Amino acid sequence: MKKIDNISLQQSEIIATEHIDNGYFKNEAVSLSDLPSMCRVVIESKPGKGSLIISELWLPENWNGIFIGLGNGGMAGSIRHSELARYASQGYAVANTDMGTSRGRNSGINNPDVWMDFGWRATHIMTQVSKAIIKEYYGRKEDYSYFIGASTGGQQAYSEAQRFPEDYDGIIAGVPANNRVFLHTYFLWNYTHLRSGDGAVMFSENEVHKITDCAAEFFNSKGDGEKGDNFVSFPYTDETTVDEFIGYLKLHCPEFTEKQLSALDAVYRGPVNPKTNEQIYNGMPIGSEIYSCGILDCQGEESPHFYPFLWVFGEDYNGYRFDFSDALEEVDKKLSPDLNANNPDLTPFYQRGGKMLAFSGSADPCVPYPDAIKYYNRVCDTMGGYETVKSFFKYFLLPGKDHGNSGRGVNEIWSNNDEHELLHALREWQEKGIEPEYILGVRVEYDTKKEEPTFIRKVYPYSADNQEEVNYPKSCDIKYLD
Repeated sequence: MKKIDNISLQQSEIIATEHIDNGYFKNEAVSLSDLPSMCRVVIESKPGKGSLIISELWLPENWNGIFIGLGNGGMAGSIRHSELARYASQGYAVANTDMGTSRGRNSGINNPDVWMDFGWRATHIMTQVSKAIIKEYYGRKEDYSYFIGASTGGQQAYSEAQRFPEDYDGIIAGVPANNRVFLHTYFLWNYTHLRSGDGAVMFSENEVHKITDCAAEFFNSKGDGEKGDNFVSFPYTDETTVDEFIGYLKLHCPEFTEKQLSALDAVYRGPVNPKTNEQIYNGMPIGSEIYSCGILDCQGEESPHFYPFLWVFGEDYNGYRFDFSDALEEVDKKLSPDLNANNPDLTPFYQRGGKMLAFSGSADPCVPYPDAIKYYNRVCDTMGGYETVKSFFKYFLLPGKDHGNSGRGVNEIWSNNDEHELLHALREWQEKGIEPEYILGVRVEYDTKKEEPTFIRKVYPYSADNQEEVNYPKSCDIKYLD
């Protein structure tokens, strides 16, 4: 293993190295123990005048020959040291980037360099720099490279497959926020319908829980899920579902006012361009109201994840002034080329042998599943059909899973082998040609001492050709504006 302090890196430099031999790492955010002997490398990249990207690469002495790039979440801005530790302890060389937003959200105001860094550039630079350091440090290149990310990390995952198909041999894209500009428009739409300009909110916490309870009862009465489920497995939405559920609430929750029901109707149907009447993004999945970015979060003092609008309109911008036609067109024009990862042509990734697993939760209001299904369908339409796409890209919808792991349904994802972790399924597919027939959606009660999961359910890949056969919902007709 060589010293790497003086290695020449394009648009980047190593600003710190630390050899960890005592098993401990601590900073102002985390305290970690039981770490392997390794070298920690901190890299600073400035590809543009307005850029400042920080990445970290952890290099275990007992390296297994694999490189992993890790995604971030939300607006990013920091390094996920706990995740680095998780994979370094398994023998992986592993990297993470702050995506260029460590200076706070105002650093992106009228700063296209931050838009590019956050949208795609930081992840690619992290990957290329990490591979160069790995080759110098270990004296050889990696055997395989994998990217793992969820939410914003899912955006990074899709962006890598679309823009830089040579970066990774395999990709896991969880709850992918790849249609980012319009996802944030969805947040703002919900906010303006659930909280008035004077701060009044539409629903109490108890009322929101009652809505989610009613959603489970409503869909289960239609045969959704398994008997006794207190969550919605597949909240399919057709032309009548929202009307039917609003009617169900009127009957079972007569205390709800017409104003409240009207707000729910708007939230479930999703944002619409008032001038063209075109659908901008899908609505909130019925049954997801109580979770992160659901009704309660959208009734907060500010719309969740408001930063793209500040980047375009300035730090004093008020979301209630947003015009879902003209203002959206301006945001779309400025940010979508960098922040969105909507290109359905994955031919270069496919041709070089890349493999990808993606998933959503049916009860996720933060990055709702219909948009992910719409993207997968577009990939199938572009690349010659489902038979071609499923040979390298599989998408799964997990029953009752929210954005993280606190929902009422699935809260862990296992591969269909003894290793459990989804990465192992991806590696088996890429390295041994063993195609995953299904994955396992698992429910574990973290607050009890039970060793066995509450349930384990097989989840088969979504089929764009025959959705009903595999019990998946009808995909919403979402218009992509870019």
